[in-house]
Amino acid sequence: MLLFYIYPFLLFFVVNGFDRNSFLIVIISAVILSLYFFFLGKKLHVFKNQFILLFLYNVLLRCIVMGSTPHFSDDVYRYLFDAKILLNGQFPYEFTPSEWMNLHPNTNDDLNRLYSNMNSSHYYSVYPLFLLLFFMIGSVLNSFLHSMFLGVQIVFVLVDLVNLSLIRRFFPKESMEFYWAYFANPIILIEGISQMHPEILLVPWILILLQTKSNWKQGIFLTLLTQLKFNTLLFVFGYLKEKRKKIYILVGILFSFIIWKLTVFANLESQGSKGIGLFFHSFRFAGLLEPFLYFILKQIEHAYLSGFISLSLCGLLFCCFIFNQNFRNFPVEKRLFVLYFCFMLMSPVIHPWYWILFILLGVVNRIHLLWQSLLVFLTFLSYLIYVSENYFYLYWALSFVVIGLYGIKEIDYFRKTTNPGTSENSFSKDTRR
Repeated sequence: MLLFYIYPFLLFFVVNGFDRNSFLIVIISAVILSLYFFFLGKKLHVFKNQFILLFLYNVLLRCIVMGSTPHFSDDVYRYLFDAKILLNGQFPYEFTPSEWMNLHPNTNDDLNRLYSNMNSSHYYSVYPLFLLLFFMIGSVLNSFLHSMFLGVQIVFVLVDLVNLSLIRRFFPKESMEFYWAYFANPIILIEGISQMHPEILLVPWILILLQTKSNWKQGIFLTLLTQLKFNTLLFVFGYLKEKRKKIYILVGILFSFIIWKLTVFANLESQGSKGIGLFFHSFRFAGLLEPFLYFILKQIEHAYLSGFISLSLCGLLFCCFIFNQNFRNFPVEKRLFVLYFCFMLMSPVIHPWYWILFILLGVVNRIHLLWQSLLVFLTFLSYLIYVSENYFYLYWALSFVVIGLYGIKEIDYFRKTTNPGTSENSFSKDTRR
């Protein structure tokens, strides 16, 4: 049991002492967190199959990572800046933060601090209203607590406690290792809770979506997901199976498009040049395919197209899935997992916190703890890119090996499911006992 007492201290030191510009700290964090997470996952017998003890332990882990200042990324400053603009009764989509600050020179200290720490002051907001609602609530709590981040972290912890409860409710007879893979995952605790990345807010809607059989409810939950983050639009391809289902889903997505057009995309030209359009350019947090395209296109001085082409190929692959009978016969959790897996391979931007949804979908598909631990290692290793861009291809090569091996197993699963009667997932071990 002593080993489980050490884990909270380890998380505390990482969230408070992590330096993404230090090669040594990044390497140590990646290795220790992944190994310790995997090792403890094999020692869960100490809880004696008492779920309440495991639950309370993981509540403690979430409390430990609260109160920290975000060192891993500065995205939360932009979330809170946009939320405060909304609390002032104005839309954050009309001006960039720089333009807004020039128009309001007598702003309060909180806005000045947020503005000075963000990295997107010259870009238009790309965050949907429903997402900003959570940061508005957190911002109000911050003012009562006289804190810059604690209120938001409280909101995220409360949402994630709902996530833990839903996982238990929907999967009540699983092993302790099954729950551990999400409950105590360092990516969830650090990227989700401590650093306040919004993927945590998507988890309850995805869990409910996976359980509901009602066509109109599926349309509603898919719409809510797309109003939290744009890339969840890809999950729509997992539900275009029946004609009646398509109608509900397409109506919901059309409604979502209308909201986007009235808010984020009110000025398409601005978003294309200084907003969401930047997603299609070549960032160095890339999937596996984009670096190939980047290298080729760089030779003809069109490297900026690598992200657009990579994501377009991903879209074509999704369209092929719709007409693939084997894919359409997969359980819904498998369809969503395959779609998100392909997105992570081909997206022009893969930030570490993007893996939160991959972890969730991996859990419900019972991906073995070993793969989840390797993912922790790769996720934190990606911060080497901040140390030096020269490390990009080292990280990319390691990702190619690990995720490539996993992809072979995924392809093997596709192959075996072409045989009638095959239903077992060939690459993941069932952790149920």
